[in-house]
Amino acid sequence: MTSRATEERPARAPAPPGLSHEEAERRLARYGRNEVAPPRPTPLHRRVLAQLRDPLIMVLLGAALLTVAIGDHPDAVVIGLVVVFNTTVGVAQEVRADHAVAALSALSAPHARVLRDGAPHEVPAALVVPGDVLLLGEGDIVAADADLAEASALLLDESMLTGESEPVDRDAGETVSAGTVVVRGRGVATAAATGPASALGRIAALLKGDHDPTPLQRRLASLGRILAAATLALCVLFFALGLVRGLPLSTMAVTAISLAVAAVPESLPAVVTLALALGARRMAARGALVRRLPAVETLGSVSVLATDKTGTLTEGRMVVQHVWTPSWTADLTGAGYEPHGDLTREGRPLAPGELQPVRELLTAAALCNDASIKPPRDDSDAWTAVGDPMEAALLTAAAKAGCPNPEELRRTHPRSGEAPFDSRRKRMTTLHRTPDGNTLVCHKGAPETVLAPEILADPPELLDDARRQAAALAAQGFRVLAVATSVPAHRPPTPTEAEHGLALLGLIAISDPPKAAAAATLASCRAAGITPVLITGDHPATAHAIAVRTGLVEDGTGR
Repeated sequence: MTSRATEERPARAPAPPGLSHEEAERRLARYGRNEVAPPRPTPLHRRVLAQLRDPLIMVLLGAALLTVAIGDHPDAVVIGLVVVFNTTVGVAQEVRADHAVAALSALSAPHARVLRDGAPHEVPAALVVPGDVLLLGEGDIVAADADLAEASALLLDESMLTGESEPVDRDAGETVSAGTVVVRGRGVATAAATGPASALGRIAALLKGDHDPTPLQRRLASLGRILAAATLALCVLFFALGLVRGLPLSTMAVTAISLAVAAVPESLPAVVTLALALGARRMAARGALVRRLPAVETLGSVSVLATDKTGTLTEGRMVVQHVWTPSWTADLTGAGYEPHGDLTREGRPLAPGELQPVRELLTAAALCNDASIKPPRDDSDAWTAVGDPMEAALLTAAAKAGCPNPEELRRTHPRSGEAPFDSRRKRMTTLHRTPDGNTLVCHKGAPETVLAPEILADPPELLDDARRQAAALAAQGFRVLAVATSVPAHRPPTPTEAEHGLALLGLIAISDPPKAAAAATLASCRAAGITPVLITGDHPATAHAIAVRTGLVEDGTGR
């Protein structure tokens, strides 16, 4: 059944038929592959020369030449071994890291569904070209910046570009960016920009550039220059004083060269390289890949740490943490989408009489829902959301409250109509057939659209109380949903015509909670003299709430 909201939208132009295979090949040759061009592989000899250009290593090479000149071959061999060790370790670390990054890139290469010659085809995302018609469905990664020609309840996760933890709905006529993920609905879009011209490509271009020397590299380079200058000056002075005293020229030359060799700290580069290599190995054991050894030392020089919120300080998963009903309130425990947790009120479990209105609220939210949650595939996996993460969080909360599972609910209360959520209505309505043959109306949405007299038949005092509760929860950084229901005497002609005379069941507060280790990690940063700073695209109230809960700022100070 088509909702009135859908009927009132302007007619959409039919989706373009897509490119032919021949035209796609021509455009691929013209625009290039839909990927950020990887840097050219660095030849082995250039990697070796880069290691040898270190000022301290150049001092060692000079010392080696001097030892050969005076016939001190054992010292020359020792210095040569130090240089070879230092160069081998540095080059091996860079090569190993580059191979690991290449392997990760190959594993993450996505595919895309496009229309070619009027028929759908799945192709590697790297072969998508401007003008390709992309077919977007739940779980797809958008392969290129594209213009939407069609959109049906399309919801995108844009967190990797914006840091926003909540999915964003998109309508026909709007644009979608490469790298975003479809969490609900479907769409048809025409690729507008690929490769370096896409949003991801432009971001990647900003990350390119030469690496500045680390503080340790600068200090070692300065030490090398000072050693070289001081050694040369002392040797010249020593040589001149010997000649003044009438000593033989050959004797003073050998003595001055020996003094120069003795002044060079041959073991210092080896010790530094070994320490950095051990640090890189420890970091690799913890899942951090070091591409250049000096980067290990850079971490020790950090004084300010700018961190993202979504997925870094937080779990990156929506969780219901609080529910409010006209009768009772409850807090929910548990993490992620695992349907295990407790419902408590002021620290104690809810009594059966208190639990019933909460179950009614969460059952209606589970019915007015298009998502699902999947159990782990093995012991190492976690429960995952399929569809809108917010709706998956509602299913998890319903399971914690002991409501029937989604499959059973959909079997006993089959859906007979729906008015899907969109950015203009900010609410969703579904109609269900009950076991006794009646129609159940389930309605959820933003409080400002649901808590209205034209939607709800509740007393004004109750609506005012609900609005105050919704505002208080929003101020704490929660995303708040209002849920209502009714069983009309006659089945409404359309779902939108059922959106009046409803009874408020309550409010649901959802957030992306902080990771369990976030507060301790930030405290460790402060103890190490590092000042953490939060950078996020979220609403300021949400960001402030997470900052308070992780100890990043003190409550009420904003600092």
